[in-house]
Amino acid sequence: MSLRQIKNLLIGLTLCCAGHAQAELVVIVNARSGVAAMTRNEVINIFFGRYRQFFNGLEAQPVDLVDGVPERARFYAALVGKDLADVDAYWSRQMFSGRMRPPVRVANAEEVIKWVATQPGGIGFVDLAKADARVRVIYEFKP
Repeated sequence: MSLRQIKNLLIGLTLCCAGHAQAELVVIVNARSGVAAMTRNEVINIFFGRYRQFFNGLEAQPVDLVDGVPERARFYAALVGKDLADVDAYWSRQMFSGRMRPPVRVANAEEVIKWVATQPGGIGFVDLAKADARVRVIYEFKP
């Protein structure tokens, strides 16, 4: 491989990684849920089990990502400024006390979209570029 090819490869990787790092996280709901927008506090309350319904009475069905998916750490850091150890400890306490169960977890963004699109009260998070017509963006995290 020539020096020029290596340089072009490094530039390409840098641009690719920079674009990925700048990907904007959004919170999505089922497109037919009747929910058009939510505040940050409302999103927190849904994802931490404090609210079990949307404002319109529809049962909220949050979905989370499994451990090891980078978007999960980014989401909770942006939402509440906590790392995953703190979030997991919170849910361990809630489950031990018998109060609440954590959101269902799926493996990737496509599964989040499928969950949200098939559950009337589905709510999840993905990169904005992955959201499609099956879901509605109701909250955006600004980079």
